[in-house]
Amino acid sequence: MSTINDAKIILIPSGYKSEKLYCVKPTNGDGDFTFARTSQATRVNEGGYIETIQTNIPRIDYFNGSCPTFLKERQSTNRQTYSQELDNSAWTKQADLTVTANQIISPSNELNADKIQRGSTINTNNYVFDQVNKSSASQLNIAVSVFVKQGEGDFFSMRAQGNYSTGRVDFIYQFSTNTITANAAGTDATLLSTKSENYGNGWYRLSLVFNSDAVGTNTIYFSPRATSGNIDSSDTSSSAFVYLWGVQVEENDFSTSYVPTTSAMVSRNLETCDASGNSSIFNDSEGVLFAHIAALHDDQTRRDIAISDGTSNQFVRMHFLNSQSNKMRFQVKNVTMSVNINLTLTDITNFNKIAFSYKENDCKVYINGSLVHTDPVATMPSGLNTLAFDDGFSANTGQFEGHCKDLRYYDTALTHQQLIELTTL
Repeated sequence: MSTINDAKIILIPSGYKSEKLYCVKPTNGDGDFTFARTSQATRVNEGGYIETIQTNIPRIDYFNGSCPTFLKERQSTNRQTYSQELDNSAWTKQADLTVTANQIISPSNELNADKIQRGSTINTNNYVFDQVNKSSASQLNIAVSVFVKQGEGDFFSMRAQGNYSTGRVDFIYQFSTNTITANAAGTDATLLSTKSENYGNGWYRLSLVFNSDAVGTNTIYFSPRATSGNIDSSDTSSSAFVYLWGVQVEENDFSTSYVPTTSAMVSRNLETCDASGNSSIFNDSEGVLFAHIAALHDDQTRRDIAISDGTSNQFVRMHFLNSQSNKMRFQVKNVTMSVNINLTLTDITNFNKIAFSYKENDCKVYINGSLVHTDPVATMPSGLNTLAFDDGFSANTGQFEGHCKDLRYYDTALTHQQLIELTTL
């Protein structure tokens, strides 16, 4: 009888080189993934610091723990120039606010974080801002993020706005309680989400996502404070300060990994990861596809992991389901779809252990140690020869986005007890 260690393909993110993500099994390289990204990107390294990874190098990311994950993301552009240089003249400083460059160690482990300090209690004299061009003068989803470290004072405020009356969103962060207060004050702006992420050493990445008004620019404002209030509210302190680094403005539903800029916008391009395995590895008649994964965001967009014959006619796959929150779909297709299971998870952005067991007229889904669905009618595919972080046949559809701690393929269906053990958190 097979055990859960008898997987034919095991990806536990560790080894990589240019254009290649190595699998633990098989050891002859037949299971290794082909990887591509035609740009630089950043990751959190083993030391806990953000570092730049070169073109076509997979990202093994250590954010939030010592257990590494394979990080795979969509294309995104940081439209904010001079993202680490708020002392640059591109950033406008109000009369009493000062910016002093390179004062402390940033999340990149370099002496390049800037100090932003008030000089008075006057409401309109103590913020820094810059205007960012949008791709069009339409209502777009905009994600704004910045790394902040407390100096003097318990509060930090930021604002994103198109027109003051129609596109304004205000955001207030309190360091002592790690809480966010935010609202869309503009008539045409809609606040979609806010977030605080702990990057260690006192650094937090703060983000807000909003739907903008129909203008061609957004202006981003920051202000240190001793008391709660918006960027243009008076304060009790004339010396409150914070450290800032890594400003990012994206046309996106959420903030993605940091993309540094200088004088121009910079894009991180789409990442692809596919072509693991061959026809001698896969068993058409039965098997298990297992993944320990977390979505980057519940953006209700289809994100696949698939075993296929390289076409849309023969496959076994699981994916985050488009247009429905926290949904996953599990499918088997042999020309026509014979299994199509839709399930609701508690939170797809948390790590979940998921096993899709398939066999003629016996398909099952196990999630986090429990059997959650059985399908007694199933026709198996044929010609399976590849495992991919996409839909298995198209580079433009179903690209997986998220973190993966463990991905496995078994050529037998495994027992109930084995599948419980495999998926138990």
